[in-house]
Amino acid sequence: MRPESFVDHPSGFLALSPRNGFFTVPGLTGFVAYRRHGRHRLNLGGVQAPVADREALLDAFLRESRAAGDRVVAVQVRADQVELFRGRGFAVNQLGSSYAIDLERFSLAGGARLKLRNRIARARKAGVSVFELGKDSPLTSEGWRALRQVSRAWLGRKGGHELEFMVGELGAPGDVFRRVFVAEAGGRTVGFVTYVPAWGQRPGHLHDLTRRAPDAPAGVMELINATALARFTAEGARFLHLGLTPFIVDPVEPPGGQAGLAWTLRFLGRHSFVYPAKSQVGYKLKWAPDVVERESIAFEKVSLAAVWALLVVTRSVPWPRAGRGPGERCLLAADLEVCP
Repeated sequence: MRPESFVDHPSGFLALSPRNGFFTVPGLTGFVAYRRHGRHRLNLGGVQAPVADREALLDAFLRESRAAGDRVVAVQVRADQVELFRGRGFAVNQLGSSYAIDLERFSLAGGARLKLRNRIARARKAGVSVFELGKDSPLTSEGWRALRQVSRAWLGRKGGHELEFMVGELGAPGDVFRRVFVAEAGGRTVGFVTYVPAWGQRPGHLHDLTRRAPDAPAGVMELINATALARFTAEGARFLHLGLTPFIVDPVEPPGGQAGLAWTLRFLGRHSFVYPAKSQVGYKLKWAPDVVERESIAFEKVSLAAVWALLVVTRSVPWPRAGRGPGERCLLAADLEVCP
């Protein structure tokens, strides 16, 4: 069964990364995506399955994890799966907020998007043009190298290591799912944004990987996204998802959360040494999103080791990339077949 028929998560496509391991059960539809570090399995997005199969699939995953001596941490758990994890003894706290734009209602007009219009105008005045790679402009090896150069320069200013797991990736030329919109100024690439499919109750696209050159004109990213948004709207897409911003949560944790973890997550939201939450949410709020949804983190057991495993897997701390462990399997995003 194709994933778009049962995956219902704004970031569900990211769970299909070939870097993840996948747990499946014969006779049940869906999967649990995860990566392992030490004695922990880090799950992304909860259970990717129809409602009727979620409990059985999660229970089987937990049994196998415990038999292997592993504990589970789940990130980006949507509201409709919070009780699924709490009912199995997990401590569940708000992790952050995801945002989406209803493309049927979107307009750049109005006071709420005044700053956005000003940024777009500045980029255009600076001579920036935007095109979709492979559609408006041919996909060439030279063009792809330019994207990688921008990405390396951007990462160099961020400390040289790239976040993983809960964020996207550039992928490879010819990827049929990933769409890449590129900004040029003065004949050179100054930024790009990649978009991937979003499935479920709010189908459309996910605003995924963003990169800009250090000397790119102001408003480049806003112009790229406005161009892509206009194209997606013309194609009949329903939503543009802006993705999760960690640590942007309610001031008071709802009942059922773990007090110490709640304090820690809110502390991280006030500071930027792990993730620049304030600047990220500022960019997203410029678009006056129509949907704001809290996503949660669930710990089978809250511990420093579990938190450290999450920081390592997401590369929030510099660490060598971890591949799939022995016996773990990957999926082809198109048809969910097992691949070696």
